[in-house]
Amino acid sequence: MSRLREWLNQLQLSLFGDNDVPASSAKPISEKKAPTRGRLKSVDQMMSTPMPSLEPIEAPVPPARRARTVLLGAHEVPYTIERVRRRTVGMLVDHSGLRVRASSAVTVLEIERILQLRADWILKSLNKMQNAVPRVSFVPNLVVADGDVLPILGRAVRIFWRTGAAKMDAQVWLAQQWGGAAEAVLILRDVAPARREKAVRDALTAILLAYLFQRAQRYAVAHGLRYRLIVLSSAKTLWGTCRSDGTVRLNWRLVFLDVALVDYVLAHELSHTVHMNHSRLFWEKVAELCPDYKHCVRELKQYNLRAT
Repeated sequence: MSRLREWLNQLQLSLFGDNDVPASSAKPISEKKAPTRGRLKSVDQMMSTPMPSLEPIEAPVPPARRARTVLLGAHEVPYTIERVRRRTVGMLVDHSGLRVRASSAVTVLEIERILQLRADWILKSLNKMQNAVPRVSFVPNLVVADGDVLPILGRAVRIFWRTGAAKMDAQVWLAQQWGGAAEAVLILRDVAPARREKAVRDALTAILLAYLFQRAQRYAVAHGLRYRLIVLSSAKTLWGTCRSDGTVRLNWRLVFLDVALVDYVLAHELSHTVHMNHSRLFWEKVAELCPDYKHCVRELKQYNLRAT
């Protein structure tokens, strides 16, 4: 029995491979030592150690437009850089001077290289802006008293407040006042003085929309145009816009301008329903709708939307 037990023990060692590694090469497996962290302080030591003073942390302030100067030819031109998210470098010359808009990835050296390439345009634009006549607001005060006159679509219109006056029908009013009357008159239902400004603006926007609908339909029929909708906006920089779905948005302040200018802005935006760009074909379409468009472009420049 003892020999059988010995034989079984040898068989077990052979099956599990314990004898494959020579004893001389076998190394004891030691536990991984934890990294030394230094000696821990006692509670008394921790309490006696002075805590470092904490300075208040201020939130980072985004950089403002930085004023710089660049030498363009013989002229030292001041300019400002506004860091924005965009792929290109934009330049604008207005009453405040030269402004550059670029991403933070564009270096000042690269910006000034681009300014050198556009030096002629920049100097010409700055000179033109310096000699330009300051533009003033063309929008009158809408808090009008009985008998006051407002410019509406190129005509001087006298405003009257009447108690119990019928609600104004803009289409009917246009047909009456533009039918050869010597003086145009707009009769509005009298309201409290605090509400008169809103009442006047509501009447003016209704008149402008009625006029635009009438003109847009004529353009569409005569020139084969298709638009979706005409709405008014209160933008401070644009006379009008046209979306790809055919929605035309026009500035409500056009009501104070001559009808020739209103017609041009409408023709301009309706032309975008055919060409969504300012290519040569686009301007040919504008000329088809408004042959005198170049004169209208010059006239519009005297009106300052930003001042309204």
